Amino acid sequence: MKDVRMPPPGITAIIPCYNEIACVERAYQEIQAELSKYDDAELLFVDDGSTDGTLEAIKGFAAVDPRVKYISFARNFGLEAAFSAGFKYASKAWTVQFDADLQSPPREMHRLVAKAMEGYDVVFAVRENRQDAWYRKLGTWAHQTIAQRWLGIELPQGASVFRIVRTSVARKVVDSKLSTPYFIATAPLLGARYTTLPTAHQPRVDGTGKWNLRKLFTHAVELFVGFSFRPLTWLVGLAGVAWAGGIAIAALALAGRVTPLAVDLAALLTALVTLVLLAVVARYLVRVMRVQAIGMPRYQIREANIPIRADEALYGHETPYVVAEVWENVS
Repeated sequence: MKDVRMPPPGITAIIPCYNEIACVERAYQEIQAELSKYDDAELLFVDDGSTDGTLEAIKGFAAVDPRVKYISFARNFGLEAAFSAGFKYASKAWTVQFDADLQSPPREMHRLVAKAMEGYDVVFAVRENRQDAWYRKLGTWAHQTIAQRWLGIELPQGASVFRIVRTSVARKVVDSKLSTPYFIATAPLLGARYTTLPTAHQPRVDGTGKWNLRKLFTHAVELFVGFSFRPLTWLVGLAGVAWAGGIAIAALALAGRVTPLAVDLAALLTALVTLVLLAVVARYLVRVMRVQAIGMPRYQIREANIPIRADEALYGHETPYVVAEVWENVS
């Protein structure tokens, strides 16, 4: 792709953290060392309701390094909320998202920056020789493959949360008002120019991972129901088949051609299909309620050392640094 963009005037490194006291100092040291190679840069830590001293450590960094900014949530709102806040409050034109565990080495950010300067809005890192548990690697591959091939969802295969994004585009994703801010799926919907880049990956050195099978399954379901209606179409077809089969079994039973056991099994199968249908419909209803009915904020900020919106501050105008005006996108 032809180089059509000027070099970035500034870069924000956002680092979501949840109970990462074992990793956060190392993350700060290594990320700030790489950011020091840019004239205009900042580190924005998003504390996702940590209870283990992570926030206190971040405050210590901020006390000695004016480039360190932070916002702290009132409770644990989740990774999607954390990076959404990070993108919203990043003050530079480009944003690089890191994980506090540094499994994606900070030195790789320079390759992402160089690729973005070729004219892309988003460059997703694809982890080479991924150093994670087998179920995480299999889960990522499976849910992305199902999303692409079966559900028609456009995704950059293998994309991770390690990425560089034009901040104005990232904010469009955050403000899209979807039921779940699934960045990897939303960016293509908006027409963002994106690509992927293979990057190094390393084992977690300190602390413990936050992903388990339950979270992986929930994450996949949120993607499926948030960006495709095909599951509903399939289930309508399945319900039709179950209905026709039930009618046929009932007719055969009345004619004495099947045993009572066969009728019972058919009734059980029909009940199971009905339960599956209800479960999927319920997930779609939850999606609608999140967007239209409940109106719960995606996150609330307890404290920060940067200007934040009053409607996103737990204590409103009592919160230090709160501002009344709407936060505008950087140009």
